[in-house]
Parts: sequence; C-alpha cells; structure tokens
Amino acid sequence: MGGLFKKPKAPPPDPKIEENLREQELAAEQERIVTGKKLAAQAKSRVRGGRRGLMAEGVTAGTLGRDTGSATGTPLQTTLGRNPRSG
Repeated sequence: MGGLFKKPKAPPPDPKIEENLREQELAAEQERIVTGKKLAAQAKSRVRGGRRGLMAEGVTAGTLGRDTGSATGTPLQTTLGRNPRSG
C-alpha cells in the first residue's frame, strides 16, 4: 500500500540527447558571435565613411568618373535612343 502514493522515478536522459543539446548550444553561441562581429563591422564602416572606402584611390564622391569622350571630342551618349515599344 505504500506504493500508491509514491511517484515513479523518471528514466535518466539519453546521453545522445545531452550531446546534441550541447552541440546546438555551441553552434548558437558561435552564430551569435559572428552576427555580433558583422553588426560591429557595419557600424564601424558607417562611422568611418561608408562607401567612401569602396572607391578607388583618388576618386571623390563628386567626380563623374573617367573622361572617355575627350579623345574623340564627342561626349558619351547618355541615352540609348528611341524606345520602339513606347509608341
């Protein structure tokens, strides 16, 4: 009669489950670290000038690029011409 009021003991957890859980926690921690580094790099690039670092040396944001029309005397074409589908 004493067994009527006792709770049965739970079986011990499977070691494979514990190992999988440990691996998932390590992977999540590594992902958190990588994401933090990416966000920090983006913030740093914004503070330090953003796209200015992506341009070639000697190029400023106001320049139009290389002067390709000066050798022939004609400027570059800015449009592609008439659109045959526009009517």
